[in-house]
Amino acid sequence: MKGLLKYIFGALTVGSTSLSYAQQTNPDTSNSSVSESYSDRPVDEWWTVFKDPLLDSLEKTGLANNLDLQEVVSRVEEARTRVKVAESYWYPSVRLTPYIAKQSLAPNRPTTIQLQEGQVLNRYMLNTYQVPLDVSYEVDIWHKVKNQVLTSQQLAEATEAEYKAAQLTITTEIARIYLLLQSVDTERQVLQQSIGLRDSTLQIVRARYTAGLVSQMDVQRADTEVANTKFQLEALNRSRMEVSMSLAVLLGVSPTDFKIRQGSLPVFLPHVPATAPTDLIYRRPDLMQTERMVAAANSQVEVAKTAVLPRFNLIGSVGLTSRELSPLLNQNSGTYLLGGTISVPVFEGFRNKNNIVIAQQQVQTLNATYQKRILTAVQEAETALANLQQLSQQAVIQQQALESAQKTRQYARELYVKGLTSFLEAVDAERTALELERQSVNLKGQQLLYTVAYIKALGGSW
Repeated sequence: MKGLLKYIFGALTVGSTSLSYAQQTNPDTSNSSVSESYSDRPVDEWWTVFKDPLLDSLEKTGLANNLDLQEVVSRVEEARTRVKVAESYWYPSVRLTPYIAKQSLAPNRPTTIQLQEGQVLNRYMLNTYQVPLDVSYEVDIWHKVKNQVLTSQQLAEATEAEYKAAQLTITTEIARIYLLLQSVDTERQVLQQSIGLRDSTLQIVRARYTAGLVSQMDVQRADTEVANTKFQLEALNRSRMEVSMSLAVLLGVSPTDFKIRQGSLPVFLPHVPATAPTDLIYRRPDLMQTERMVAAANSQVEVAKTAVLPRFNLIGSVGLTSRELSPLLNQNSGTYLLGGTISVPVFEGFRNKNNIVIAQQQVQTLNATYQKRILTAVQEAETALANLQQLSQQAVIQQQALESAQKTRQYARELYVKGLTSFLEAVDAERTALELERQSVNLKGQQLLYTVAYIKALGGSW
């Protein structure tokens, strides 16, 4: 008996796996409430930094209709329901189990029924009518139910954080594709202006050819430049269609019916802080999700420990029993039972011990995942910020080159009209200016896209 008690209470000393980093950052969830859920908080409308009413409208549509978000909402509701299931074990189990049986006792049964004068009742028919109300309750001495409820709550919080992560992913992707669409539209405007300018140049070349001032080759070259620019415009039109359809899917609407007006990139870019506020990274939903999963794994370790401890159950039953149906409701048919059981695990092939080890290893795995995601988040924020700073410097240099190329184009055009330069030099100046104008659009588009990437890395606006 002493050995058994030593085994039972020695199990209490089995230590759980501690966290070197994640556990220190986990808040106390012993009094957490899923009713005050993470997913019920207002959405961070970070996209308002772009001051674009159309983007605001698209984001709201995406949040309301996106099918990926609807999938996660279903998982959130499932997780909340699982908390209620876990909480149900706080209460006793009550079952009403009516029972009717007719049994024929064989003459060769182990026990006999003695009659008068030494006679024995051979075959006997036994009728039973019972209406018992059975009650059972496991006493939560070792806090098994408490930790199961806590585990369910923490997993529900993790699912709610997953919902917020999905919101952030969807809204940033909508903004990214919308800004990409605006970049394509702005580049289309540049090409349309270039086509108009080259059409005008073509008319000048034809007039000079008619006057005998230039050869047919100049006319062909000018016509080729117009056709080539139109070809590039059609390629952009195709790209716009593809990007527009991708945006429609994110918004949860049919790509066939989706139309969006032509726009252009904003003149001014959102102001981005010069340094990354790394403390904001810890609010990222994916980090909060992993943090809650670590906490749930720790609680599961405590649940696993209870498997090596005794289980105490209270049982009871009250009801009616009779050998005939008619007197079943008589007061003499009343019966009850009160009792309790203790179940002590003695040997189960080391299964319970190994389950504890498994639970502890799951904590270690999630702890490593959490720390890895922190490093990834910092890397993403720093990368986006560094790119924004580099692109800002590039934009200054590129703007100088663009202004110079535009002046050169205008000067070369005037010289060609006056017959002071060749058409090749005018065409070369036009090509250089067009290339730099398109680079300027792409550069500004990249700045906007990296701004979105920076916001996503921070988990929201700064």
